Amino acid sequence: MANSKEPRATDWSLGDWEEALTIHVGTAYACRVCGNLVMVTRGGTGVLDLNCCGQSMEPIHEPEAKRGA
Repeated sequence: MANSKEPRATDWSLGDWEEALTIHVGTAYACRVCGNLVMVTRGGTGVLDLNCCGQSMEPIHEPEAKRGA
């Protein structure tokens, strides 16, 4: 954890906290056990803790080549 690029929580500014707690519309999550997919259709702020098949769902990231295209 000492090599982490993330700032320590005590070093975060208000803007850092707002960005970390923003739930963005269009973000997708997948269950690695059953393949269930969830997409955020209404954003906001807070903590999103999605669980399926007894484990946390993982965010799906689009390939780098498609970003910004």
